[in-house]
Amino acid sequence: MRPGLEYHEPEPGALLVSVLSGNEELALALADRLEAEFGPIDLSSFWISFSHSQYYTREMGEDLGRYIFFFAEPLARQELVAAKQICDRLEREYAVAGGRRVNLDPGYLALEHLILASTKAVPHRPYLGEGIYADLTLVYECGQYIPLRWSYPDYSSDYVRALCGEVRDKILRLRKQGVWRI
Repeated sequence: MRPGLEYHEPEPGALLVSVLSGNEELALALADRLEAEFGPIDLSSFWISFSHSQYYTREMGEDLGRYIFFFAEPLARQELVAAKQICDRLEREYAVAGGRRVNLDPGYLALEHLILASTKAVPHRPYLGEGIYADLTLVYECGQYIPLRWSYPDYSSDYVRALCGEVRDKILRLRKQGVWRI
């Protein structure tokens, strides 16, 4: 280490898990399992139609939708890999005949950005370890979360970005109270 250089852990993020499924009831039922793993859900989206892509149709069927659950407990950013592994285990547990019935994508919201965990390597996703990549999905600029050219359309929506803004406001309140930490 260079003299005078100190390393600091970044502030924790707010864990989120996206639950994509063709069965809204199953997606809601998974909320209980996710709370058992990650603690209480603090904020949930409404059921968001997933109609902008056919990527999952062959495996999971038509008429897909998603919930995005934000959790109350702060997440140390380096724990994103472990969160993705837990979500992958749950996907396998709920699979039928080798096909997924749910797709679970964890991520964290920080004051400066939204990061999702992915197992797919593409140029804009830095490798985190253990087969997991970080997908920079939104960045905070000019008072709002802004999508990037590769951001998923549903995360780019005004609705999801407003949810992120609500969570960001909560983080700022808790931070001011001195309780936003691990």
